[in-house]
Amino acid sequence: MLLALNCGSSSIKFKLFQLSDLFVLISGSATRVDVGGQTPVLKVVVHHRDARHEECEREEEKEHTEYDAVFQRVIEHIETSVSKHFQSSSDGSRPRDVIKIVAHRIVHGGTETQPMAIWPGHEQSLTKLDKLGQFAPLHNHRAVEVVKSCLQHLPESRQVLLFDTLFHQTIQPHIYTYPLTAPESAPFIPLRKYGAHGLSYASVLSSMSSYLGKPASHINIIVAHLGSGASVCAIRDGKSLDTSMGLTPLDGLPGGTRSGSVDPALIFHHTKDAANDADFKGTNLSKGEMVLNKEGGFQALSGTSDFGVISSRATSSRVAGSEGPSQAERDAAKLTYDLFIDRILNYIGAYVFKILGGSPSGSPNPEGRSLDGIVFSGGIGEKGWQLRQDLGAYFAWLGCWVDNARNEAVGTEKDENGKEKVVYEISKEGSKVKLFVCMTDEETQCAITAKELKID
Repeated sequence: MLLALNCGSSSIKFKLFQLSDLFVLISGSATRVDVGGQTPVLKVVVHHRDARHEECEREEEKEHTEYDAVFQRVIEHIETSVSKHFQSSSDGSRPRDVIKIVAHRIVHGGTETQPMAIWPGHEQSLTKLDKLGQFAPLHNHRAVEVVKSCLQHLPESRQVLLFDTLFHQTIQPHIYTYPLTAPESAPFIPLRKYGAHGLSYASVLSSMSSYLGKPASHINIIVAHLGSGASVCAIRDGKSLDTSMGLTPLDGLPGGTRSGSVDPALIFHHTKDAANDADFKGTNLSKGEMVLNKEGGFQALSGTSDFGVISSRATSSRVAGSEGPSQAERDAAKLTYDLFIDRILNYIGAYVFKILGGSPSGSPNPEGRSLDGIVFSGGIGEKGWQLRQDLGAYFAWLGCWVDNARNEAVGTEKDENGKEKVVYEISKEGSKVKLFVCMTDEETQCAITAKELKID
């Protein structure tokens, strides 16, 4: 079996696959992990090949709130489900020992150019990745701690580390370079754009290739991965041309608690001790970095990091005398909503020109490329029909319009095999540029990539 793990700062998503054909046996998540005052919720779903589902959701005891403790509970639940549904062992072996590969999503790989495989006894390889936590403070340290836990508690497994940054290795120097003099002291990694959400973009590219019936190398799309962490990527000829996140995931679009791009001098006026050291869940940062990562974004503007709440407040009218958000809360939500749309449009507009524009020699679109579509993915991109509709209103100049009925039907249909539909076209018939929603699946992309490595 193969276990895929996707660890965030306060969540753990997982899928257990049959290694032979990558059929999903168990999936689930742990949320509200190590969040002060909240009790983690663990959800486990068992999948059977005859399409039956058995689901278990429970709240963890308050003493099991720390990240490693919750992860151990995840492993215990997986082990219980494997033993009950998929394995009957009489030789005394533990169900967890049938997990041969654990595939980990790691946000920042720095200069790594290939996935990394680690066995027990080679933990020193993780030192560099842990240091990279300063460049992805909401994710890397947590993910590395889980790798260490797997080395200890799943010793029969091979740990495969898959980096989001690998997808963006095709970005050219004139795009990834920052116009600054060399730093005073040698940095841990070169200070340049690396990008993120690479496994999500790889998943979307694969799904769009299948849907359009074209090789990935012929696909030209703009993908907006919109969630509590949000970014946009221009994919030309199946490769990352540019992306909104930079040296760190902080650059680009605002998110749940990230500010996104701001004037670089702003933080020194906002936070007077911005250069002082701070600690964020085991990662050393400057105070300024922590403020921009944890005290910005949707939360800072509207008082909530939940974009569903923001969208509801921003797009509904207040009825006099009724219960609900105050006018001030609605105004704050509207500002947040409009700002998010504006920032997304900045990147989509620029990337249309980058994909379809001419060459430096001045010849217009010498390869005759067309834009296969603009694709929405991620939790907000997949669920936010109102946001997609409002963004689509700006695309008329492309000869592109949202079909409201199609848009509102996203997430309600099955494919010919009875599985959840992956790709939805939401543009009107006759649109010159098509709009899509694609259900991204980082865990499955991890599994596919790890299996292709053929690690013994």
